[in-house]
Amino acid sequence: MNLAILIVEGDELALSNLRKALPLKIASSWKKGDVRRNGKSHTSPGFSATIADAANPGELTRAILTFLKQCKERGVSFTKTGVSAELSLGVTVGDSQQFVAGVELSPSDLSLFAEHGFTLSLTAYPTSDDANVVRRAT
Repeated sequence: MNLAILIVEGDELALSNLRKALPLKIASSWKKGDVRRNGKSHTSPGFSATIADAANPGELTRAILTFLKQCKERGVSFTKTGVSAELSLGVTVGDSQQFVAGVELSPSDLSLFAEHGFTLSLTAYPTSDDANVVRRAT
């Protein structure tokens, strides 16, 4: 698993404008007051969108940079729209396909995150070959 998920919260009009400005595949959306999985309520409306579901960290990095370039080309800045935006990266590590994983971003790449107002989070999820085997009913 090598995922990049965009999580955006804020004013409904700004969220609508972002959906129109960017080619996003919305994975989920919520309204202010909707209950989260942890039992707390959302304090503002928002959505999440999958930016990348890549085979390896290199593809993940390329997809992230493509997304950042699209934001720049379309004049999208999350700081100017009054919304909060997080790009959450998740990778699995520990199996024979991807024992270790790394996402390499240059200083200029990181400046694009800041320029567009993104928070960046990275999480590694442990796995193993045994965990990835589909169990057959006997």
